[in-house]
Amino acid sequence: MALPIRIGESCARLLILLAFTISLAYSAPFVCTPSAVPAQVHGEGLTERMGDILINCTGGTPGGVVGGNLTVFLSVNITNKLTNNFTDVQMTVDTGSGPVAANVAAQPFGANAVVFNGLSFVLSVSGQANLRIGNLRGDASHMSGPQQQIDAYLAFNQQAPAFSSVQFTVAIAESGLLTQSSSSQVRCKGSQLPSTISFASLLARGTSFFSTRLTEGFASAFQSKDPLSDTGTRIMVRYSGFPAGARLFVLDYLAGSSAVQPTAGGDLGVAASGGQYAPSAAGSLLLIRVTGADATGAGGGLALPIPAAGTTSFASASEVTLVSGTGNVVYEVVDSNSTIRESAQFPTFVGVLPNSGGGTIVADAKVSFAPLSTVNVVSTAPVPRFADVQPQSDCEALGDCDASYFPKLFVDSPPLIFTSPANAGIQIKYVRVLNHGGGFLNWTATVTYQSGAGWLTADPASATNNATLFVTVHPDKIGPGTYQATIMVDAGPLAGSRVLPVTFNVTSGSGAGAPVVIGAVVNAASFQPVPLVAGSLATIIGTSLGGMSVSVTFDAVPAKLLYTGASQINLRVPAELALRTTAQMIVIVDGQSAAQTVALALVSPAIFNSGILNQDNSVNSASHPADLGSVIQIFATGLLSPGSGPITARIASRDIPTPNYAGPAPGIPGLQQVNLVIPADLPAGPTQLQVCAVGADPNQPLCSPQATVVLK
Repeated sequence: MALPIRIGESCARLLILLAFTISLAYSAPFVCTPSAVPAQVHGEGLTERMGDILINCTGGTPGGVVGGNLTVFLSVNITNKLTNNFTDVQMTVDTGSGPVAANVAAQPFGANAVVFNGLSFVLSVSGQANLRIGNLRGDASHMSGPQQQIDAYLAFNQQAPAFSSVQFTVAIAESGLLTQSSSSQVRCKGSQLPSTISFASLLARGTSFFSTRLTEGFASAFQSKDPLSDTGTRIMVRYSGFPAGARLFVLDYLAGSSAVQPTAGGDLGVAASGGQYAPSAAGSLLLIRVTGADATGAGGGLALPIPAAGTTSFASASEVTLVSGTGNVVYEVVDSNSTIRESAQFPTFVGVLPNSGGGTIVADAKVSFAPLSTVNVVSTAPVPRFADVQPQSDCEALGDCDASYFPKLFVDSPPLIFTSPANAGIQIKYVRVLNHGGGFLNWTATVTYQSGAGWLTADPASATNNATLFVTVHPDKIGPGTYQATIMVDAGPLAGSRVLPVTFNVTSGSGAGAPVVIGAVVNAASFQPVPLVAGSLATIIGTSLGGMSVSVTFDAVPAKLLYTGASQINLRVPAELALRTTAQMIVIVDGQSAAQTVALALVSPAIFNSGILNQDNSVNSASHPADLGSVIQIFATGLLSPGSGPITARIASRDIPTPNYAGPAPGIPGLQQVNLVIPADLPAGPTQLQVCAVGADPNQPLCSPQATVVLK
């Protein structure tokens, strides 16, 4: 509400200060009343436009001349564009014939003020005048929390007109950009590109992609260019961490949620489409890719024209230039509907060429407004510009935080209670970490001790989607007693987290001294005495294999021990044994040792018991059969070593020469994974399955013993 301003009140508070030095004749109290309609502004913005300041002056001498200096202070730094020491802050004066530009422009006056030196205007025949100050820009990026006010204050330090110390609000700052991605990290392997690049051809080729969704923090947060801005609202995605040979492609046009058909990759709840757009009076969200922008998102121009009348369908895509695995794409808003909250989403297609080695990509995509800057004073820098602020998730604003297309953490853990003599060998338990949703589940595992230290490890410390967490206790690190710890498996605020309690009871007995006996050395999956494979998993069966100090070497190369017990040792065969045909294995337990020569081969595959998972990550069985046409995951060992050849599969005597994936199981060294689509024309019921790999003879793949998979 507007408040009257009168002579003589204090002007000590300095939020917005109007200081007039004035001379005029008057016969009645000349009073000026300030007001403003607060503007909603971006909390990330460095050049946010405040609500116009209106000053209604009445009671002056008809036709009187008002002259003096007007100074405007903000509670934040003023950041208008500067040209020849004048800003683009605007002022108009209306004395009854309509608003006209003031006779002077505003100049900087400290970090948070501008001054109109020598302002002069003539009052109307009724002794009135209306002043409007517009395009006053300020730095809103230091306002913490939602709905933060930028206030105003006026004072007059001479005689008429009368001003009092009145505080009012000129802007409300809150986050303008929310975002969500189908993956916070990019992970894909061997993704091929079509010969001709377009949205349709990329989808048809099956090129891997992840989607990014952009949502307004408030209605009108996305704005097209106006005469007082250098550009419309820009949004930048910064890609990093991609290996040599990786290629990224994005769409040139993004039709938003209010368009005829929104652009979407199909993995965030909207049907896959390049998008359709038609101009309208109300406006609908449309962004166009920018070419020539620098690393901050400044400069350059629209890559393609703004569509004219009628409905336009979009299909074109362009490559993102990567230098040392880093690049960016910038989009600019060219149309929007300021009355509703809008969003847009788009896929980033990732191609991995054969000459890149086909390795798994682990990279990042970071979203922000653009251009980014740290300049928060009047300057020649671009308008608008923004601080580098990490956006919050948009799922709460859009009401889809529990949607099936987002990743959801599921942890399948046995009771983590261990008992061991002091100084005995390690013990291991296995925890399955699964993604029961869509997209990519990026998770970490962190150990926190309640008692003792150094006796517990959780490996891997981080992974994506489904993996097995190896929980290992080390009795040699602590003395007898009972110890407590927790393992936090954390997949972020959207996917969730799980805390696993761990109890370790360490007794005083040792059990050392008995002679070591090696009964058999077998494949860890089949438990058959077949040749071992460098880098894969093996098991030693015997007696007196557990003790205070246990080690196994092959030709003097230490093996990674995964489990030690009185009758069994699980280990990973050293990769250094690649291409050897035999090795001398020595098992040492508390000073007692036993040796045996073992055979080695390039491949010797076997599938683990309960090592076939359905597409929903359930263990395949008669009660949980796999759907025809669905994907199954096969976990094996002995399939891969340095020098081995392609991996294939065989189901119901039918060869699968190119599985969907065949290689190391993520996060579990020594374990291999094969994913394949079950042919839709196979009969339902149990059938036989094998995995195969090329060893020494390129013409004769070696296959695993048959395993049973149940189909429906």
